[in-house]
Amino acid sequence: MVQPSTLACVTSHLTPARLSTYLHHAQNHHGQALQLYRWNTEMSGALQEALSIAEVFLRNTIDAQLRVWNAAQPPRGTQTYDGQWVKTPAKPLYGILNVRGRNKVFHSVYESARSRAASDMNLRQPGHLRHGMPVDHDDLVAHMTFGDWKRLIPKKDLQHASGIGPGPQRDMWNLAIAKAFPNHPNPQVIWFWVDRLHAIRNRVAHLEPLCDLTEVEIMGYRALTPETGHGVCDYAAFCRLSDV
Repeated sequence: MVQPSTLACVTSHLTPARLSTYLHHAQNHHGQALQLYRWNTEMSGALQEALSIAEVFLRNTIDAQLRVWNAAQPPRGTQTYDGQWVKTPAKPLYGILNVRGRNKVFHSVYESARSRAASDMNLRQPGHLRHGMPVDHDDLVAHMTFGDWKRLIPKKDLQHASGIGPGPQRDMWNLAIAKAFPNHPNPQVIWFWVDRLHAIRNRVAHLEPLCDLTEVEIMGYRALTPETGHGVCDYAAFCRLSDV
């Protein structure tokens, strides 16, 4: 049993604002709220382990198809294409990776990924395996955000006869990305689960409470497990924690 002095010390460091969600679920019982906070920490670890595998699998399967597709595109004037689709994407992929937002600010996936990769490159110590090596395509792929990958997949669009959109994403799905998901031909389903995983990933990354995860979000994690989870992450830990 936690001593009152220890309980007071721990709760003061967590702050009332952070502890309020746990107190709500524990019916204002501070000891049970701390047990729930510990459960939340363990659940975050179990989720992060599986999400890290899922994100790598997602980006690698899409990357493999886009390398082939981009390298097969014909030149446009003096511009030639190869497998480096992040740096020199052919159309319509170019329109997905280079967009102007609502605030009119131009966003380039390549420039953002290159900037993050360059920062990591500069932090490599002399003993690092890749010390002094320049940023390459694999670095760019690794430094794209989960949101960047989700943006490549078309979602529901009732304004188009196909039912999916926007246009560039729909075209790229048909031209290349569908081949990355041979076991499920419906991009709406793929987008839905990737979106759910993205949401859970952000909650885990920001240390948010997981005790109010919806069933849909829990299902998003469980969708990882049959092929990707077993053997590479502690799925049993998640099952044990999610059934608490």
